[in-house]
Amino acid sequence: MKKILCYIILTCIAVVANQVNGQNWQQGDSLKTISSDTNRIDQFRDNVIDWTGQDLVDASFPNSWPLFGSKARMAIGGFVKLDYIQDFNGSYDRYQYEIQNVPIDGDGRVSQSGYMNMHARESRVNIDVRNITESGMPLRVFFEFDFYNLDRGPFNQSARLRHFYGVLGRLLIGRTWGTQTDLFAVPSTIDFAAGDALTGIRRAQVRFEDKLNKDINYAFALEMLEFPGIDGNGFDGQESMLLPTLVGRITKNTSSGGRLFLGASAFQLRWDGLTTGPDATAFGWGISFSGREYFGQNKHYFRWMSSYGQGWGCNIVATIGSTASAILTPDEKLETMPAWNLGGGFAFNLSPILTANINTNWFGLSPSDYRDLDKIKLGGSGHVNLIWAPYESVNTGIEFMTLYRENGDGKSGIGNRLQIMFKYLF
Repeated sequence: MKKILCYIILTCIAVVANQVNGQNWQQGDSLKTISSDTNRIDQFRDNVIDWTGQDLVDASFPNSWPLFGSKARMAIGGFVKLDYIQDFNGSYDRYQYEIQNVPIDGDGRVSQSGYMNMHARESRVNIDVRNITESGMPLRVFFEFDFYNLDRGPFNQSARLRHFYGVLGRLLIGRTWGTQTDLFAVPSTIDFAAGDALTGIRRAQVRFEDKLNKDINYAFALEMLEFPGIDGNGFDGQESMLLPTLVGRITKNTSSGGRLFLGASAFQLRWDGLTTGPDATAFGWGISFSGREYFGQNKHYFRWMSSYGQGWGCNIVATIGSTASAILTPDEKLETMPAWNLGGGFAFNLSPILTANINTNWFGLSPSDYRDLDKIKLGGSGHVNLIWAPYESVNTGIEFMTLYRENGDGKSGIGNRLQIMFKYLF
């Protein structure tokens, strides 16, 4: 398997180099500075899409200014967001509602009552620099950070890197959304939702993408599997990959202005026993199908997200950190566990300044017989919110959410939370 993956990786690198060198770029010397969206509420939760190639040139770049002596333009963006949280069931995360943190009676964690919290950790700042060479090749450097370092204590809100990448034509290098992450299918929630049953995460990567025609794009990448999710089951050792993850996707623009997304990943899961434990490897894979379709005069939309794979827990956000991908068996073999996710929702643009969203997302895995029964097996969430933009750069809203967690032993719990936000965009 290792030789096959190495051959595929080297072939991909050669294809990318050939394509970048031989690309015929459209001639152009300017970037679009006029916004094409009149709505005050961002349909992508203010997540910046990592365009490359002509898509980057065509993308709107408002509020940018020219850098003296070049064609490059720069913009500083982001938002300040204050969240007020009213928790009703004592979730173990006071900043975001992760499915893993739904309390279950008798699960070994100290129970707590409901509470309130108020924080500004989701606030973020980004710097975006774009340029076009004399030959028409687009260039970009993008950097963004927020303050979601939850391991630093409740009052030490230090910065955390979200994105830092460069674009050279159709080639992207750095850390940003994984190639199999579909931002068109990510639900619009007020909760940060980093622990929801979603597919995809930000990763270090090298990605190449291009068009088959005006409606169909493809991409493939080598990515870092940052959270392999291997359960050592009492053996000495650590997770340690020898090969990057190989990812591919194909997308199709639809007549409504929406998009269909089909992705696939192949990756190695490896346990390094160091000096005393066993060494073991396994092959993981996963496929996903997702998208967004618009309807009605106000451009309401329906979004959906689905995936399935072997050892796939490392690619579902809700199971990251729960060692849900693979487990070392007593005979020192690495056994992968199948996992899936499924979600959908509607966004109703009641007016250019008022949007209602309803979303649900679920995941499940088939645990190994050797996996502890008190670990998560199934979970889901539901979010209903109303977002209002009383001023051009101000959003506020309210959201009710309910989450469900079930462990391998059948014990389950439900949590409910209310969240209110105030956001100033710049």
